[in-house]
Amino acid sequence: MASKPNPIPPLTPALVSPPKFNQDQCYTWFKSYTGLEEDEDSDADQIGPGGITKLCEDLGVSLEADRSYGISSCPKYVSIFTKDEWIKGMSKLEIDSITKLKVAMPGLVARLKEPQHFKEFYRYIFMFAKDSEQKCMPLETKKPVKVINKDQWYNFLDFSESVPEDVSSYDGASSAWPVLMDEYVEWRNEESS
Repeated sequence: MASKPNPIPPLTPALVSPPKFNQDQCYTWFKSYTGLEEDEDSDADQIGPGGITKLCEDLGVSLEADRSYGISSCPKYVSIFTKDEWIKGMSKLEIDSITKLKVAMPGLVARLKEPQHFKEFYRYIFMFAKDSEQKCMPLETKKPVKVINKDQWYNFLDFSESVPEDVSSYDGASSAWPVLMDEYVEWRNEESS
């Protein structure tokens, strides 16, 4: 009895493509941003504000630029990436090096122009910027508001999408916005006078 030819060719190095994501390489890259904190008690398996600053420098992104994804205010707070968060996020993006992240940056920035992606990112920033033990995020501001909670943070995005930047059409008397928005509009009007 003749044997049937095997329809599946054996795997050879020429047929095996390299993996798009190398977890070991990603972890080594992650470690290059750990241990950069002045606090000797900081966790060696997380990226803190010093590491985030170095990451932005390596990307050629200013901490004051819009492209820093809101990280500019974060180094004053806890702002950390754990190893698990880093590996999970970079794996999803198939990014395991600074070179790949630099290449991906224009596309990541472009995605933020899509309303749903921006909203997801905006909500993430609150959780990233606040101290993990706190329910509110402190604000370094001259305005009367010194902290903002998650609901206020989320409301502000909705507010900014429905009221023009110059807040000219805002009517606090007939609106259902929280008092914080009334205070914001009052402050904006005072600043522009």
